[in-house]
Amino acid sequence: MCRDCIVRMKAAQPRIFGMDFPKGVDWEIKEGEQWCVLGKNGSGKTLLADLLSGRYAVGRGEINYLFWNEDIKQKYAWSYPTEAIKKVSFESAYLLSDYKNMYYQQRFHALENETTPTVEELLMEVKDDETYLAWLCEKLHLDVLLSKRLIMLSSGELRRLLIFLALISRPKLVIFDNPFIGLDVQMREELEDFFEELASFQNMIFLVPAKNEIPRVVNRFLLAEGLCFRVIETPEEFKEAKANLNFRAELPIPLLEDKVESDYLFRMKNINVSYKDIKVFSNLTWEVRRGEKWALLGRNGSGKSTLLSLLAADNPKGYALDLEIFGRKRGSGESIWDIKKHIGYISSEMHLYFREDQPCLKIVASGLFDTIGLFRSCSEEQNELAMKWMKLLSIDYLKDRSFLKISGGEQRLVLLARTMVKNPNLLILDEPLHGLDIYHKSLARMLIEQYSEQTGKSLIYVTHKKEEIPNCVEKVFELQKL
Repeated sequence: MCRDCIVRMKAAQPRIFGMDFPKGVDWEIKEGEQWCVLGKNGSGKTLLADLLSGRYAVGRGEINYLFWNEDIKQKYAWSYPTEAIKKVSFESAYLLSDYKNMYYQQRFHALENETTPTVEELLMEVKDDETYLAWLCEKLHLDVLLSKRLIMLSSGELRRLLIFLALISRPKLVIFDNPFIGLDVQMREELEDFFEELASFQNMIFLVPAKNEIPRVVNRFLLAEGLCFRVIETPEEFKEAKANLNFRAELPIPLLEDKVESDYLFRMKNINVSYKDIKVFSNLTWEVRRGEKWALLGRNGSGKSTLLSLLAADNPKGYALDLEIFGRKRGSGESIWDIKKHIGYISSEMHLYFREDQPCLKIVASGLFDTIGLFRSCSEEQNELAMKWMKLLSIDYLKDRSFLKISGGEQRLVLLARTMVKNPNLLILDEPLHGLDIYHKSLARMLIEQYSEQTGKSLIYVTHKKEEIPNCVEKVFELQKL
């Protein structure tokens, strides 16, 4: 290895049955280089990062690491990289909390979420240079999160915490998988500036599915295509194919007719929600009629997730509020399943709770029963319906793959198919295009538009990117952070 080289991969292959890289990986990372691994969903970016960071052992070929050791004042060869290389991804949240043994509604139950730690309690265990910690906290705006419990963090707030926790160990190399997921426009810009400051002493790799997600700090590019990798000079060599938006998909006919008698899907009037000393809403009023399409906007921490939890019957506080859902006062004898049968819902927070090692077809089919994972047998007709939605999103090749062993972008597509599988009366999509490449974003948008053309269908679309709002959206409701 040359003197300024810190990592060299030579014909490297992961030791995973059936997941070989066709050509092996040849890649050299030098001091001061900030890399972007650019590729479509399923192209191998996550698998490469897991191999590089030591999550998977090397099956064939070799990976050599040579990092500076401050104690001996020279470079030191690392045989196992888990302490030297940190990865920040959506899945990193599983290291903070045991989501498999929690349930999604628990985050809104005041008594039950008391068992999860606050951000401040988590950070009390951190021991490092106080000046460095203060700088990280300031740049990532962690001071406003200290009193929040981990289970109550929004996806954007959780992302900031994960970046902080990765950096406090002062790793030699940090891998950021989709670094801007869940961040509002202002926080994304501040994170861009932060990466540029960080580059003066930190080597970084960014995994992104589209050219418009590349951080400004990047100066080197690795292209991922079909589990093959090659160095490119500019991102323009990556050809982003869009779905043909003139194509008309034939939406599958739902197995059961879904009727809502009321003209209003929900009405809320002057509602107030708080958790201990944290006020989420004050005198909030909103109503949505059948057939309306809304965009729900607001900065990280403005309460979007809490509002959606009230609409989807996940939050018990709804029983004490002036809240009417599908024509019935909340708490008038309806079950949560009476509400959920009319709704298809996807969010990053809900994504965290899908920890069942099940084939992707079962995950999609679970949307027919509004469960997180499938715990009953499906009929042939139900399986066929789930497969039709997977084909519409070009993910039918995943039907037998374990949900836990596919990339984050592929998981997002599987959950989008799960959300739409019963063709519900109300579709609630919270950042549905997170982590998707241009082709799958185009495909998903087309299906959302065609869903919305159906008589009486309603949509609530949550995003930080106004350019992603579907053309069918006609109304906007924006939450202000208290």
